[in-house]
Amino acid sequence: MTKVIRHLLSVVRCPLSIICCLLSVVCCPLSSHAQLYEQSVKQIIEALAADSLERAEVLILQTTRLDPMRESNAVLYRYLGGIYQRQGQSEKALDAYSKGIGLVPGADLLLDRASLYLQMNDLERAGADYSSVLELSPDDEEALFFRAYVFSSLRRYREARADYERLLELNPQHEDGRLGLALLNNKDGRPREAMEQLDALVQFFPTHARHLLARADIYLERRAYEEAMRDVRRAMELEPENPECYLTRASLYLAMKKKKLAQQDCKTAFRLGASAEQVAPLLGEIGN
Repeated sequence: MTKVIRHLLSVVRCPLSIICCLLSVVCCPLSSHAQLYEQSVKQIIEALAADSLERAEVLILQTTRLDPMRESNAVLYRYLGGIYQRQGQSEKALDAYSKGIGLVPGADLLLDRASLYLQMNDLERAGADYSSVLELSPDDEEALFFRAYVFSSLRRYREARADYERLLELNPQHEDGRLGLALLNNKDGRPREAMEQLDALVQFFPTHARHLLARADIYLERRAYEEAMRDVRRAMELEPENPECYLTRASLYLAMKKKKLAQQDCKTAFRLGASAEQVAPLLGEIGN
């Protein structure tokens, strides 16, 4: 998974918007038969406001059983999926999102499930959900961006390019879309165009380390080690606590046959929050 995607997926979809959806459920006119449901939703809102996830989970499960086919349950299932994600229970989260989609196949639930599929590296299912979002809303920027990433990862470069170009047509200053297109061009045999686009990003966003790191990766591929190290150092000056800086420099040190320095950077990256999955391949190369 690329640096830009890890960065974007680390941003949790805002629970405040879900609470607002729950408030709209409570504010809708309800029959006397639904008063118990209304009361339960209010209790869920209180639990969410207090960040009491276990209580919210129990209340959501109880509330959805009161009227299983009620469309507003889709909002409850959406938040239940978010709770399970925070608890690291991906399969339960998928089940919750799928139940909500079964009631109301709206864009928000599809985006949440697609994001989870992407985190689980299930690219085909993620791409299918992003396509479903785009059938509902053809100009959804999030769906366009992430479907482009999925297509690129599956080497379906023509389709990836179409999504990136559509995204940038809608929003020419979409930073991650511009970066994604540059990385796609590097993969797709357009190295000069890729470097020109990365140079422009670095110039336009001089305080954003991820563009420097992306360019450093391309310099590394071309064995331009001095230029790569220059970009990594600049990125470290901007974001000294960013583990991606140390992972990139570790790769650079490995290419330069400096295994001890690479090992030190791997340890630093792990201490700063890099996952074992990210560090392990580098440590494997160091050990060989």
